[in-house]
Amino acid sequence: MKFHCPVDPVELGLHDYFDIIKRPMDLGTIQKKIESGGYHAIEDFSADVRLTFDNAMLYNEANSVVHDMAKELKIKFTKDYGALLASLEAEETERRKNDKACSLCGCEKLLFEPPVFFCNGLSCPTSRIRRNTHFYVGGNKQYFFCNQCYNELDENVQIDMGDLTLKKNELKKRKNDEVHEESWVQCDDCNRWIHQICGLFNTRQNKEHKSEYRCPQCLLEKRKANPQTIQAKPPGAEDLQRTKLSEWLEKHVAGKVEERRKTLLREKAESENMSELDALKAMGDAGPIIIRQVTSTDRKLEVRERMKRRYAHKNYPDEFPFRCKCIVVFQKLDGVDVILFALYVYEHDAKNPAPNTRTVYVSYLDSVHFMRPRKLRTFVYHEILISYLDYARQRGFATAHIWACPPLKGDDYIFYAKPEDQKTPKDGRLRQWYIDMLVECQKRDIVGKLTNMYDLYFANEKLDATAVPYLEGDYFPGEAENIIKDIEEGGSKKGGSSSKKSKKKRNGSSSSSSSGTSNKTKSKSKAGRSGTRSGSNDEDEVEMPEPSYKDGGRDQVMVKLGDTIQPMKESFIVAFLNWKGAKEEDMVVPKEITEYREKAKKEKEESGKDPTADDVLSSALADEASSSSSNNRKRDANGNIRAAGSNSSSTTATDKNGQLVKIADDDIDEMDCEFFNNRQAFLNLCRGNHYQFDELRRSKHTSMMVLWHLHNRGAPKFVQQCASCNREILTGTRHHCNVCTDFDLCDECFKNPNTDRGACNHKLDAIPVEGEKESQSSSSGFTEAQRKERQKNIKLHIQLIEHASRCKSSSCKSSNCAKMKSYLKHGQTCKLKTIGGCKICKRIWTLLRIHANQCKSSNCPIPQCIAIRERIRQLTKQQQAMDDRRRQEMNRHYRHGMTESR
Repeated sequence: MKFHCPVDPVELGLHDYFDIIKRPMDLGTIQKKIESGGYHAIEDFSADVRLTFDNAMLYNEANSVVHDMAKELKIKFTKDYGALLASLEAEETERRKNDKACSLCGCEKLLFEPPVFFCNGLSCPTSRIRRNTHFYVGGNKQYFFCNQCYNELDENVQIDMGDLTLKKNELKKRKNDEVHEESWVQCDDCNRWIHQICGLFNTRQNKEHKSEYRCPQCLLEKRKANPQTIQAKPPGAEDLQRTKLSEWLEKHVAGKVEERRKTLLREKAESENMSELDALKAMGDAGPIIIRQVTSTDRKLEVRERMKRRYAHKNYPDEFPFRCKCIVVFQKLDGVDVILFALYVYEHDAKNPAPNTRTVYVSYLDSVHFMRPRKLRTFVYHEILISYLDYARQRGFATAHIWACPPLKGDDYIFYAKPEDQKTPKDGRLRQWYIDMLVECQKRDIVGKLTNMYDLYFANEKLDATAVPYLEGDYFPGEAENIIKDIEEGGSKKGGSSSKKSKKKRNGSSSSSSSGTSNKTKSKSKAGRSGTRSGSNDEDEVEMPEPSYKDGGRDQVMVKLGDTIQPMKESFIVAFLNWKGAKEEDMVVPKEITEYREKAKKEKEESGKDPTADDVLSSALADEASSSSSNNRKRDANGNIRAAGSNSSSTTATDKNGQLVKIADDDIDEMDCEFFNNRQAFLNLCRGNHYQFDELRRSKHTSMMVLWHLHNRGAPKFVQQCASCNREILTGTRHHCNVCTDFDLCDECFKNPNTDRGACNHKLDAIPVEGEKESQSSSSGFTEAQRKERQKNIKLHIQLIEHASRCKSSSCKSSNCAKMKSYLKHGQTCKLKTIGGCKICKRIWTLLRIHANQCKSSNCPIPQCIAIRERIRQLTKQQQAMDDRRRQEMNRHYRHGMTESR
């Protein structure tokens, strides 16, 4: 059939085919895309089929056989496609009429992803609890113990988890076979039942279960009837705190996206033979992209024990402080702010000790494929990274490190439960994705030389492991610790057998080794047991021992680690940033990049610029030269030299309503967000509340709830649900069963004698629940003076806690000492704790958490300090466990590939 395979212009002698047809398409290609899941909307399939016939009609003259056949098939397809859409719409309408189905999606029972639990025990911390096995849970369903760890617990010893204490007899036995169903809500106007997720119902705003709710259909009808009525909207993505970094990224990306959309519009109009207006309609409505920074906190990475011990003679640091920043990208889809992309970066500034000085680490990034138009995804994400690297190098960062490694199957980086049809890129494709972005950075003069960790550090025999940056979540810290362990254990078992084996391997691997060398190796290995070459007078056979790494010899950690990463070295990317102190040798780029820069510069000069603008630029350059060193080459994301002082953004900006809002300095202001401070905390929040990203409707609901948490950071992250009516218990009293697993009743169901309690017939304890206050806990509304005053008060309260914890005097001169002691005592005896809504506990817990993040004492007297630090370590271990799995799988994959190639 003529349309079933791509046109071959060479075979058919159609030399002008690609001059006329800008985007070839055929039915065979369409079928392959269908089978591979390449279409995400039926409209895209229809557009490709029409394009196939339009191309044939465009290239072939009217009244020709091919032209007439294409015209006839297009008419038939249009008719059949219209009938298909009508049939699908009729089926959908019929499904929605079903009383048992959701009136919005037409589905009945919908299930969430099975929950994932990680053990909090000592024997297997951070390990996943296997599906269909028994485990134990306690502490508001936040802490889990596998069967082995549960059996090792002492019944007489309390388990201190930081924010609460548990006893073994309080842990409830469960089986990891749960399946959770989506909850429903009834519209107060039409009385139809819909899924809470479909209707974007926020259970946390359902105060006392009496909040009025209207489904989207009723809201639409109401707005059509009264178009002048202005509906109150909850705070959205645009209302989040703005920072210098988020403003920089958003302004840059907005300009680039606008240019890219115009280009795509023209290409679509040309390739599909339509007007630009029709192309705009076909591309669909794409909402604005909103970029916000949700966290900016000082953190520290503790050096692992073996690494610290091995290089103590070089005064290797015990820890590396860094600034953790999280960037979240939203797009308004169908009027709803939807999270599409998140990025974690770790910044080690000029004050950081070597080898981390002036280093940026792109730690984790994740996305879901709901961006509109979808073709913009890669472009937008690249521009975000390009703009960030430009921002970083202008602030004095010299290198950017990236470990290009995709997550393993079953693991999530940031977003929980992504779409099934969203494929995880292979390591080669992900690596190329980063390289493409960095090459664009080179073209814009943001990045100089591109290299990798192996060529930069391991190829140089003079360097030891202390020269390699030690970055949280990176490949190096975990692998180096394992290699040091192997070296230590090998040396302790057989008195230097580890080095002996490595010498054998190196000598044996060389096919050009002489017999004399072999004899020396043999003699050496015989004497290796005693560690000396005794009993021989032959000077030719005496081999001087290699100098120790402490005496300037080759570091075996670097040798072994270099051998490991050499086959996969391209995955460990290092980019030299074009900052003001950059060395000339670090700015060397390929010839084609230099030619591109010169060509771009020439085109800009020939395009004709306003001479006034040139005068302004010259003046700016003069100011810049007088205020900075001669090698200061500041450029923006487009490669243009920036005016002096443009690196610091204004402290105010205008929001969508024309109101002035404060711009926080992300390098100075502390932006603490407990569930976004690290990706594991955010994953736990999503898993515990069924915040999933596998469908667009769920992504909308998840984004709505995440925004609610961001605007109400002091609210509990997890709340109990009534076992009878399935509503979340937010206020009043909850009635809890201490025998049954996770059994609570709201006050209304408890007082109702007809409530079905299932198998529970035990006495229920009444526990008061404090109502949540909806208020923005961020400092967006604070002035500069108010922010400083707030930080000062926090420091004073932490000092008071430290004093009260150490003070033993009953007649202390401090007027607030006794009061703080009573608060600390209250925190130890309170039954509500933070999860129950106790105000005192919430405030004390926040102060204790801030103190614990900075505390280094091994026997700190402050209550809960060590326990809180242990909880932070648990989260870190969960992250390390996933990083270790990635590292091990990467090692296994490349070793397997090397074995097959031999």
